[in-house]
Amino acid sequence: MRLFHLVVFGLNCCLGTALQAEVTCDTQYGMVCIETVATSDTVTFYAENRHSLLPVTLSLDMNLTNLERKTGKDGAFVLSGQERIPLFVLQSIRSGPWRYNYEFSWSRGDITARHTDTYRYRLPFETSSAVVVGQGCNGRFSHLGAQRYAVDFMMQIGTPILAARDGRVVDIKEDSNRGGPDRYYEADGNYVIVQHDDRTLAQYFHLQKNGASVRLGQSVKRGDLLGYSGNTGRSTGPHLHFDVVTGSTGIESQTVPVTFATPSGEISCPRQGARLTATH
Repeated sequence: MRLFHLVVFGLNCCLGTALQAEVTCDTQYGMVCIETVATSDTVTFYAENRHSLLPVTLSLDMNLTNLERKTGKDGAFVLSGQERIPLFVLQSIRSGPWRYNYEFSWSRGDITARHTDTYRYRLPFETSSAVVVGQGCNGRFSHLGAQRYAVDFMMQIGTPILAARDGRVVDIKEDSNRGGPDRYYEADGNYVIVQHDDRTLAQYFHLQKNGASVRLGQSVKRGDLLGYSGNTGRSTGPHLHFDVVTGSTGIESQTVPVTFATPSGEISCPRQGARLTATH
């Protein structure tokens, strides 16, 4: 799922200027914000994640004139849900006017998470019938770059979606009834996101409106009902988009390769057109 969060801000200042504070949030969702507090010769940067539980990875691109970093690091920065942290302090190099501008972006997930590659995932649907893979790894429609390890499972609207792994529900969206094949619909997809014990996130996308069967903060076990499939967001037809991700320094979370358990053995990166049956 491609997300876009970009802000540009500039400030000129000189000695003797009073304290100034500015808060700027991402332009699409308003859920990740940068606060700057400027004195006559310093600028302190803070970041805030307004999601209740979802961890995010924040990246900044700076352009400085007559300023240098006094404390802190370049990033990337990981913020837990409802966390506000100091990032760094800029200080003027010499007397006289100074200026800065920045761009920032964020992605879902923790860039420091390390996936447990030995884990074998449950296919996220019931065992009663086989499901066809509509788009596999490196799919030409949308599973490219950071999204290359995602898998689309073709299924009718209202099909039960089951947890592929134990975890905790950290984000839910279920208020949309809009969908279509264009990027215009990317922000309209409903979803449930589950965080695992290795801090990776499983993302279950394109659920039907009011299709979540879990609540925020709920612990789920492998095979538990999460919700019902739909056709919301950027979608060419009813299906479930499933991936496991860490945060990244870009605007897309980084998918990781996963292996599924099936009655006939393990499978990684199932190919388009494959018919898969789930096992407990």
